[in-house]
Amino acid sequence: MPFTIPNYHKDLNKLHVGCEKPHAYFIPHSDDNTLALPREESKYFKSLCGAWDFKFYSSVNDVPDPRCTEIAFCDKLDVPSNWQYSIGRGYDVPQYTNHLYPFPMDPPHVPENNPAGLYRRSFTVERDMMLGKDLMLTFEGVDSCFYLFVNGKFIGYSQVSHATSEFNVSSYVREGKNELTVLVLKWCDGSYLEDQDMFRASGIFREVYLLARDRIRINDIFVKESIAPDFSSAEISLELSTNKPLEVSYSLEGEGVSISGKATVSGTETISVGTVGAPHLWSDEDPYLYTLILRAGTEIIRVPVGVRKIEIIGRVIYINGKKVKAKGVNRHDSHPVLGHATPYDHIRRDVIICKAHNCNMIRTSHYPNDPRFYEICDEIGMYVIDEADIECHGFGVYTYPMPLTDDEKWSHAYLDRVERMLERDKNHASIIIWSVGNESGAGINHKKSVDYFKGRDPSRLVHVEDESRRAFNIDDTIAAGKPTEQDPVYWRSYTDIESRMYASIDDIKTRYINNKSWHLPLLLCEYSHAMGNGPGDLAAYWKLIYENDFFFGGCIWELLDHSVATGERRYADPKYIYGGDSGEYPHSENFCVDGLLYPDRRTHTGMLEAKEVYKPYLAEYKDGYLKITSRRNFKDMSDLSLCYTVEVNGKAVKSVALGALGIAPGKSKKIKIDNAEYSGIVTLNVSVRQNVATEWGAIGYEIGADQFILSDERIRTSLGRASLYLTETSHAYEVSFGECCVTVGKHSGLIETLSDNGKDIICAPVSPIAWRAPTDNDRKIKLKWYEYAFD
Repeated sequence: MPFTIPNYHKDLNKLHVGCEKPHAYFIPHSDDNTLALPREESKYFKSLCGAWDFKFYSSVNDVPDPRCTEIAFCDKLDVPSNWQYSIGRGYDVPQYTNHLYPFPMDPPHVPENNPAGLYRRSFTVERDMMLGKDLMLTFEGVDSCFYLFVNGKFIGYSQVSHATSEFNVSSYVREGKNELTVLVLKWCDGSYLEDQDMFRASGIFREVYLLARDRIRINDIFVKESIAPDFSSAEISLELSTNKPLEVSYSLEGEGVSISGKATVSGTETISVGTVGAPHLWSDEDPYLYTLILRAGTEIIRVPVGVRKIEIIGRVIYINGKKVKAKGVNRHDSHPVLGHATPYDHIRRDVIICKAHNCNMIRTSHYPNDPRFYEICDEIGMYVIDEADIECHGFGVYTYPMPLTDDEKWSHAYLDRVERMLERDKNHASIIIWSVGNESGAGINHKKSVDYFKGRDPSRLVHVEDESRRAFNIDDTIAAGKPTEQDPVYWRSYTDIESRMYASIDDIKTRYINNKSWHLPLLLCEYSHAMGNGPGDLAAYWKLIYENDFFFGGCIWELLDHSVATGERRYADPKYIYGGDSGEYPHSENFCVDGLLYPDRRTHTGMLEAKEVYKPYLAEYKDGYLKITSRRNFKDMSDLSLCYTVEVNGKAVKSVALGALGIAPGKSKKIKIDNAEYSGIVTLNVSVRQNVATEWGAIGYEIGADQFILSDERIRTSLGRASLYLTETSHAYEVSFGECCVTVGKHSGLIETLSDNGKDIICAPVSPIAWRAPTDNDRKIKLKWYEYAFD
């Protein structure tokens, strides 16, 4: 008999049933020896990842009762993964669409023929994991929603693909063998808020685990820092939440600091940890982390703490009192075999690749990442824009009022997503900006989201690109003398930053640089679309960014090509596909392949261009001197060395290796270059390299290179007047020199023949053309080409 599931996936008021309240991500340990090790080393942690029994249904209406023990599971599916990426097994197909919804737009309804996957696995719980403990079952990401059963009992329901869902299953789990069943639906009403530009894929795509917690325990941790205006000290405090009165011991250790204390916490309380004098501040260049240890009951919890201050002074963004620049990329979760499932080593590799190419910011487009992503960014120094799992681009971002964003019936869903992101990620120093989501129009639900961010965490900035988009559209309407019912001041009243996508150089100059009344920092949350033969023109953007303090920087769209590996050897020799290659409809063709990296993480030339414009120094040459200016804000250049080579006509005539540059942040150093008189084309080739090993580069790794032309004297050979001969015929002019001959047609005006030693060099007249095949990035300008009939 079919199982009649509750219609929670169709009910805007039933987002989570049986779920725990959102809280900070942390893993308790039982002893100090495992505190700094991966979470798998905690004896309280039990991974449930691996091969699960799996059965696919083309409609949820065909699913039998998930509680039934007689269901025949013929297949296995890895958790985490997406079922569409099991190519050829009949579990639906990957579908790439940019903004088109893959189902009819009729919110909050989704199709009745809603595909579903039924997962099951058994697991064993040892006695010592249960004694005095509550067992918390955690799902870090399930697309799009799921119904949960343990040992034949319905436990709960949750939706929001890219956030944590946690259930207390203590009353349902027994010592020894247990059975876990999860029914995952492809679509729910929340799918209207998950219309991101990506391959659409379903299933349990992030890790699942059991966590044994003390029955009286710390439920939540919020570390806060109050830094003195002159950065001479920092007051550290803790907002702790417990489920019952609990004695908590704490200690903060780090450079020149050792603070410890105790407090009895009941409910939610804030306690003062103490003062850190002359704090070692966290930044992208110097990601120093203090260590906070909490002890309560049998649990030990480690929280790395980065002390840093983010503020806007005037219209300039400062971090730790310095005018920083955001040298960013946008990153999706994308794996050519596993889909949205990106194992820890792949996440770390992505961040390391960004660091190796001089990036210092990642925008989590367009949803929160795996919680361990932020730990990596804290550790190696990477600023983060943490973006809520909200996008409803299919309704049209220029539609106002926006059907969902300006509809209070959806407020609960919007606020649930921003709350789950902030509460989980709030203790990470790397996060400097919260984002309400992407391409979802403007309206009251964004305003409510910003109010939540500002009320809960005023220490960070808030990014609302759609409000900026709406505001400058209103500006243009007013400038054109057209009536508007909207007040542009209102639309900018709850944004910290003017955030733009793909603003042109001329637009930036006109609207912001030459506009003396402009009052907000400027960020290009997306710019320089890296598709086809893109990105290009990065240097022109960064000239403006460096020249204008209020211009914070930008994030290139995007880091990765999205594609699915297919073929019999999809691991060793994959065949990558575009949207539509699986026969799916609708789709957005090859618009998914627009990254700085290939799907397997090999670098495009665009990534090398980004590396050069993002490099942490400026090199200039004049009058025999090479000038190196540090573009760092916090760290000197003692970890970098310079070498240069002088080449004449492509051959090295002099090479010099210098020691550590040691240039202080923002300062310059001049280096005398031996400028001997050479004839020909003379170039100075400069290379700046690491002199210390890092995770992203060995000693000698080049972080930047420059070339200066010292002389461009060409070697010229004169043929002499006597060696040229002109012959005129009735139809052409014939020019000969030595054994070469060129014929120019009188009527055509074209070079019609070219020969050398009697051999024809061309087979047809040389005809100029004003046309070539348009590339993806020509999609706008090509309309003008057609208008002028260049084709």
